[in-house]
Amino acid sequence: MKAVAFRRFEPREHKTWQTLFNRQSELRDQQIVPMFARGLRALNINADGVPDLDAVNSKLRALTGWEGVPVEGLEEGESFYSMLAEKKFPVGNFIRDEKDLSYTPAPDVFHDLYGHLPFYTDRAYADFCEEFGKRTRKYLKDAKILREFERFFWFTAEFGLIKTPQGKRIFGAGIASSHGECAYALSEKPKVIPFTIEAVRQHEFRIDVFQEDLFLIENEQQLYSCLNDFEKAYTN
Repeated sequence: MKAVAFRRFEPREHKTWQTLFNRQSELRDQQIVPMFARGLRALNINADGVPDLDAVNSKLRALTGWEGVPVEGLEEGESFYSMLAEKKFPVGNFIRDEKDLSYTPAPDVFHDLYGHLPFYTDRAYADFCEEFGKRTRKYLKDAKILREFERFFWFTAEFGLIKTPQGKRIFGAGIASSHGECAYALSEKPKVIPFTIEAVRQHEFRIDVFQEDLFLIENEQQLYSCLNDFEKAYTN
């Protein structure tokens, strides 16, 4: 983990945050699972500008014991899953260029702080991700198994959809933090596949395009209760 001090953002960078936040605001409640908006409110993440990470962490620790940790670059493999196991989530210490709001070369502060941290205010979600990190750490030296765990996280916490009484909603932070991905994910363009452990385990993904295939989770409990079954293939 390449942790650093959370930097002071410039006025133009706060303006970029404001633009990104406001672009998401109009349809947020109609697109994203309700726990996300609750999390934004609980952490006081709003359109004022890049939040103070210490203030956000103070609220988040009180709720679930998690915290955001500023990092330089992309956290992968052993570093990322070890952070999850220790109730930490990496927060990119930069914000995307104002000239291209739809692109960021690595996860930035908007993707991480706006997109991911609100979900970790929910106790069941936070506990699930902690347990996922602990289990993944056992297989860090096995590239094949690790890739299957990565696919699982990608198609759920990053790019999952979920059924709600109001219809399908966005469950993944990778979608929630992207204006374009939100619209695309809920359109008729992607192929929506019922969530099963085996399907997710074998389904490859790319990080440089809109996701053409998305998995639809029946409910939160289906996801939170499946880790034992997911891991059985490696322990039998």
